[in-house]
Formats: sequence, C-alpha cells, structure tokens
Amino acid sequence: MKKITKFLSLLLIFVMGFVLFSCNEKTQEQETKTKEPTVQNPTEQVDTSKEATATPTETKDVTTDPTDLTDEELTDLTVRDYVGENGVVAAANPYAAKAGLDILKAGGNAFDAAVAVSFALGVVEPYASGVGGGGIMVAYDASKGEYVSYNFREFVPKLGTPSTFTNQGDDLYYGAKAPGVPTQVSGLITIEEERGVLTRQQVMAPAIDYALNGVTVTPALANQISSMINVVMMSRDEIKRVFLNEDYETLQPGETLVQKDYGHVLQLISEQGKAGFYQGEVAEAILAACGVEAGGIITQEDLNMAMNDFPRNATPLTGTYNGYDIVTANTPSSGGIILIEALNMLECYGDLKKLGHNSAEYINVVSTALQLAYGDKRKYIADQNFVNVPLSGLCSKLYAAKRWEKFVEGQAYLGRWQGDNDYGDPWPYCTTDVKVDYDYNYGDRDESYSTTSFSVADKEGNIVSVTQTINHFFGCGVVPHGCGFYMNNQLTSFSFTSTSAAYIQPLKQPVSHIMPTIIMKDGEPFATLGSPGSMRIPSAVTETVLNLIVFGMDIQEAIAAPRFYSYACASTDVASDAKDIYIENAVPVEVRDKLVAMGYNVMPGYDTGEDINLFFGGVQGIKFIYGSDGSVKLHGGADPRRDGKALGF
Repeated sequence: MKKITKFLSLLLIFVMGFVLFSCNEKTQEQETKTKEPTVQNPTEQVDTSKEATATPTETKDVTTDPTDLTDEELTDLTVRDYVGENGVVAAANPYAAKAGLDILKAGGNAFDAAVAVSFALGVVEPYASGVGGGGIMVAYDASKGEYVSYNFREFVPKLGTPSTFTNQGDDLYYGAKAPGVPTQVSGLITIEEERGVLTRQQVMAPAIDYALNGVTVTPALANQISSMINVVMMSRDEIKRVFLNEDYETLQPGETLVQKDYGHVLQLISEQGKAGFYQGEVAEAILAACGVEAGGIITQEDLNMAMNDFPRNATPLTGTYNGYDIVTANTPSSGGIILIEALNMLECYGDLKKLGHNSAEYINVVSTALQLAYGDKRKYIADQNFVNVPLSGLCSKLYAAKRWEKFVEGQAYLGRWQGDNDYGDPWPYCTTDVKVDYDYNYGDRDESYSTTSFSVADKEGNIVSVTQTINHFFGCGVVPHGCGFYMNNQLTSFSFTSTSAAYIQPLKQPVSHIMPTIIMKDGEPFATLGSPGSMRIPSAVTETVLNLIVFGMDIQEAIAAPRFYSYACASTDVASDAKDIYIENAVPVEVRDKLVAMGYNVMPGYDTGEDINLFFGGVQGIKFIYGSDGSVKLHGGADPRRDGKALGF
C-alpha cells in the first residue's frame, strides 16, 4: 500500500509537470537500446616509480593514496583538502576529482585532467552542467609560457530573433525554445587536441565508466534531485527512471546513480569526436527535442557552427592587486571585469587587514566595491562581437579611483535610492574603445547558481581553471530522446529591451558572471580558483582572493570562511532606505547588527539554518606553497557548501 501511495503521489506531480511543459515533444519513440562500450582504464599506463607520496596538510591526515580509496572513503567529505607534489584536482564532486587525478597519474597533463573532470562532472552533477551546456577555461600552458582562454559558451540559435519568443521571458526558462546551442563538447575536444598529451578515449574513460556502471549518490546530488523533482518529472519517462529508485522515491544518499543513455552519448563522442555529438543520432535527437518541429529554434546549421567555429580562443583579462597579477575570464563573461574593477577600488581604499576579517566595516568596504562594479556590469558588459564594451575603461585604476569617490565610511551605498546612478562613466578612461550608449538593464536575467567549477595543476607547471554550466538546475528540463543529458536554458541571460547591451540577437553569446581565475606573484603561480553561484560568483571569488592575499589564509580556510553578497540596487530590494545584503549565518550577530545600523537590510540567502550554504557559491581552488629548499607543493581546497573534494599525489 505504501508503494502504491508513493507512486500515485509522483504520478500526480508528473501530470502537473506535463501540463506545464507542453513545449516538450508530443510523442516519444520506443526507447533506444544502450550500447555497452568497453571502458578503458586510464591508469593502465601509470609508471608507479614516478608516483610521490602525498604530503599531508597540517590539520588533516591525507596520506592515503586517493587512487586506492574505497568508494566509501572517496565520498567521505569530512576531509576536503589535499596537499600534493605532482598534481592536484579540486572539484565540486569527489568522483570528478578522482577522474582528473587518475588521468594525471596515467601521465596526462593538467589539460588532459581538466577534460576528464569536465566530462565526469556532467555525469556526477547532471543537474549543474554537461554536454548540453557550455563553459570557459582560463589556463597557463607551461610548455609555451602563455596564458590561454577557451570560450565555449553557448550561443543564440540563428532563428533566435526577439520576435521568435512570443512569450518573451517565459520562453527562456523551460521548453524547446530555451536552450542556447550547446558548445561544451566542441570546446573540450579542441582543448584535448591542442593541449593534451593523452588520447580522447583515455580522458573520457572515467566519465563513461561513471555513467554506465554508476556512482554513489552524494548528499548534494540527492538534495538537488529532490528539490527539483518538478523539473525531473517534466522530462521523459526514460529519465525519470534514472532519478527514482524502485520505491518511486528520488534517489537517496548512498544509492547508485546509473545513466546508460548518457554513457552511450559519451561513448559516441569518445569514438567519433565532435561528430559523435553534432552529427548522427545525437544531433537528430537534439533537433527532435529542440528543433523547429518540436516548437524550438535549433537547426543543424547551428550544430554545425558549434562543431566548426567553437571554442573561441580569447586573450584572458589581466589586472593587478597589491603586487599580485590577476588573470581571469574576458567577455562574454562579466565576472573577470567585476573582479578587476572591484580590486582596483579596494586598492584605492588601502589597508583592509586593519579592519579585521569580516568585521562590519570590512564587509561594508568590500560590498560597496562589488556593488559599484556590479552596476557597471548591468550597463556595459555583453558579447563584444555585438556590443562595444568599454573594457579598458572598466579595468582602469584611474576609473576605479573615480568610482570609489562614492564610498562613505560606515554607510551603505544606496545608489539610485539616494538619487545617484548605479553605474559610472568609464568611456573617458578608455584607450581604444569607441563610445556607445546603452540603457541600464534594470530587468536583466542572470544565470542560475547551478553552475560548477574546478581547478587542476600539475608538476610541469600547467594550471587550469574551468567554470561550466547548463544554467538553471536541470537546465530547461528537455532531455533529447535516448541521450540522458539535459539541455541548457542559457537564453535567460538575455533582455528583450532593444537598447540594452544584453538584447537578444541571433548567434550572440550570453553575458554571465563566470570567472575562472589564476593569480601570480613575482612571475610564479600563487593560486587558481573559480566558483558557481550566478550573481554571487564575483563575490565568492573576490572574497576568497582577499582571504588568500590580505589575510594569508590557506586555500581551505579561504574557501570555507563565511561570505556575504550585495548586488547593485534593484527593484527587488526590500526597501529604498536600506541596501539589501545577504550574509551567511556564520557571521556573528553583532556584526550583522552593526551593518543594519549602517543602512543595510541583512538577509541570510537560503534560510536553511546552516552556518554556510550553497547560495553563496562553491569555490574550488589550489594554492601553491613554496619551500625554502625550492620545493613546490600544491594545496587543493574544496567548498563544504557543495560536495567539493580535492585529491592529489
């Protein structure tokens, strides 16, 4: 009787989801049989004589070789960080971290490992990223002594004119019109071909194994399946069976997630490269789900463009902060620009350390810098192929000094609520850009916090930081038949205001806050990090950077420290006489009370009752430790706000 009751309950949810999700295909063909590939063990080529014993951290026993961990030990999140000598991977899921570590130990470099981690994350965090989405990589290639960036963000289909979206914003969230053209596969395959040293089959083997043979469900995965069951139940019957157990309940921690269809898609990519995704049966399934006949707008021409014209090589954005070099993501992402502009303003302020970490005035100073930079983002930043962005002005230290004149000690900045603009005028500080005026985007839509991020470093000096996404948790809810992956809903980042920099146009890439970042000091690597979190990404990364540089924290301390977030003034602010600020519960009550007295409206983010929570991002990073004897160790840190774990050797 109990099972029948549970079944009827879920059936009711399904019926409701079906009504809401009418854009999904009207018919479903007979389920395609999954091809069972032979999975190659990527560690078969390991030369064990070259393996080094992991160096333990000062506070945790991490001497066990991670490749020898049992499944129970691997998913034990009481230990998050790791200090290694030859290579370290920090990711939002322990299985993804292990995928990268196995590749490093098989003789791969950080680029090989990054591709392995990226594909693996799509399997073990299917709600956050995957082959149906896109991302950005910022890296240092030690063999060439150069910084590189790969832009494999999605783009608006060629048919995606504003008039196509008859329901405007409603069309951008769920259903066949919501996805941008997925570019992740094209990006990862190109990166492997250009920067890796192993084969495509080797680096994809861990992800294929996880999909076909299953992984243990972690707490974060179980929570997201449960909390987003309405979207899951909108999907095909074949995908519901993946995320429900035999009792018709959502998968629980400790149970096994098996994704046969996804494994089949990954095997096709492994065997055929880009063509395994953008042509043939997977492409046909995408078009059947999101093409014109399904009420969508993606065409084979779009898929061909994704395969042939992506990723786009970009020059990373660079800046400095108190003697440290910052290397970060350029447009179409806004996060790197926000980081550099905010750090420039904080340099104008002076000594942050004297304020005390997370004191009320420290939070006021950092929040004001970020708020001012966020305001400029909403006005000016978009895809540079469509919009003239005043990049050199926004990153100018002189412009930062002008913006910082808005700061008042002990007082929240209220922007428009005090009769001011929320944005500045960077054009006079530009060196090459031609001025173009845009309306302030008061109603812009931003990417969701479901994004994921990871960092990899190897003994050769290669450093890789990647942030990838399908936007909202489980994307637009559409799963191409027989494929097992969710399509993104990245078009939510666009505006329907024609004078906005974020105006939706065919082939345009969405602006986001993604910002994989590398920090150097005196020509040597200092740290690398990134975060998910939508508009909280710049706050999470900036605060972690300050924890490392200003307060001298190790990487795990810097990541785990309590966070805060205050965006530019918006119509969603609770009141016009106080600035909204979100603060984790771990920040003492007396600090929050002082912020209220400064003119802030203090809120907790997700009111889960926990000291820290997912609302404030999920930073994964690596800090480089230099010994007096010339040795270099890599300290990987992972965010306890997610299932983060760092592994190394």
